[in-house]
Amino acid sequence: MYPTVADVLATPSVQAGDPLVRAGEAALRQPVRWVHVSEIANVAGTLEGGELLLSTGIVAAAPGADLVAYVTGLRDAGASGLIVELGGHLPALPEPMVRTARRLGLPLVELRRTVRFVEITEAVHARILNVQHERLRFTQKVSEVFTTLTVEGARVEEILAQASALGGHPVVLEDLAHHAVAFSGTTRADDLLRDWEARSRLAVAGDETTVAGPERWLCAPVGPRRGRWGRLVVPLAVAPPDADRLTSVLDRAADTLAITRMLQGEGRDVSLDAHGGLLRDLLAGQVTDERGMSVRLRALGLRPGRAYAVLVLAVGPTGAPSADVDQAVLDVAAATARGQGRGALTGGIGPGRVAVVFSCPAETDEPSAVRSFLAAMAAHPRLPADVIAAASAPATRLTGLAAALEEAAHVADTVAADTVAAAPGRAGRQEVYRSRDLGARGLLWSLRADPRLHRFAELQLQALLNHRAHRPGEEQDLLGLLRAYLAVTGNVAELARDLHLSRPAVYARLRRLSDVLGRDITDAETRLSLHLAVLAYDQTARLRG
Repeated sequence: MYPTVADVLATPSVQAGDPLVRAGEAALRQPVRWVHVSEIANVAGTLEGGELLLSTGIVAAAPGADLVAYVTGLRDAGASGLIVELGGHLPALPEPMVRTARRLGLPLVELRRTVRFVEITEAVHARILNVQHERLRFTQKVSEVFTTLTVEGARVEEILAQASALGGHPVVLEDLAHHAVAFSGTTRADDLLRDWEARSRLAVAGDETTVAGPERWLCAPVGPRRGRWGRLVVPLAVAPPDADRLTSVLDRAADTLAITRMLQGEGRDVSLDAHGGLLRDLLAGQVTDERGMSVRLRALGLRPGRAYAVLVLAVGPTGAPSADVDQAVLDVAAATARGQGRGALTGGIGPGRVAVVFSCPAETDEPSAVRSFLAAMAAHPRLPADVIAAASAPATRLTGLAAALEEAAHVADTVAADTVAAAPGRAGRQEVYRSRDLGARGLLWSLRADPRLHRFAELQLQALLNHRAHRPGEEQDLLGLLRAYLAVTGNVAELARDLHLSRPAVYARLRRLSDVLGRDITDAETRLSLHLAVLAYDQTARLRG
């Protein structure tokens, strides 16, 4: 940032002149863009603004000089202030000069001892040049960061995170309805987004980046001039020196958001990216405060309820669908929620997985609300085929949404994997799956935090897992063989067909597996124990991964 008038006055070269501020004390924080030595009366016409003038008082001492016009001209030209050195030809500043400077609020300083102006200009100009060099480096860095984000097609939250980090202030992206669709910064959500819509409507800004509203927010429009779709906001008063840097950051961030949205499709709802970011934060355990979560929902234009339906929509196994299919499911889910008048949190939580959360009047209303939503979604012409819907038990607190999302995602992954393994598009598929529909897998999921389940799985598979330490490649084959054997419920003929091996070869491998485990895998109860252990082991590995 540029030095201020007060900074210049504090330098040793100025202090040597015993400075006394005669006017404009309130404006001493004005930035100084340059220091200019001048002894002419019409110097105002040569200024560009931000200059601090040094004078030996020749103009002030000149007979018949219009000092009111002189000082007024300096103020009108944008001068930061005037420093006058007193001497034999000018023992004191003329009163008309002092009165005018006070009336206009222009800093006027007298130096009561002789100084070398060259020392003042050298010291201040060196600092100003350093500032200008730093600004150039900062501008280049901003350009490089946002150019990279544009090329990579970064997500909304990534763009905002960089804007906040570069600007050193929280940044909020809102839509035209004044809903805070995304934000980044170290400020707590409940402080940053409190009463967001009402406060934002007071910050009326135009088509340029500017400070607006009673809270002095810095606002930058997002989108082409004839197609604005949002704005970036720094929701706090910003000091003038920081405003320049922040303006350059917001402008580049706004351009990046606009270009990214254009490349991804103009019709794409940017709020869905924000919903996805919030849902992913929930799954990652980054949202643990009930009040903060409530504030974030309200800032998005959603309203908390007494209970929440939590759905995860899946197309195929994890990671299989394309981005286009994911976006189609997301768009259909969001359109369905809007069509039913539901304030839904809808977003992608991973490849091939879309989560939907909406409020219900009570827990008992959740089943019917889910059925109504899925029926309306199924009638949408853009819904891709073979979408699997999984639901958790209704959440009664916002902080309970993380566990509910985790449960629904687990159900969706399990059912999707079983569907593909059995036969894609198999008949008789349910409208919605819940943990109770998973059978043993549902039981194991409900016990996932119980150390006794982990101990059971470890004991059942201990010999096989210990064998891995000595022959990791063979262990992997044996574990895969055990899974395949359990999947066909011990039918050797079917297992041989699946493995494309002869039955004698399969029998030989199974004997090897029994030898390593030290158990008869043809025994029905042994197979049951091993099956439960493998399911629990795989579940734990999936949770850790």
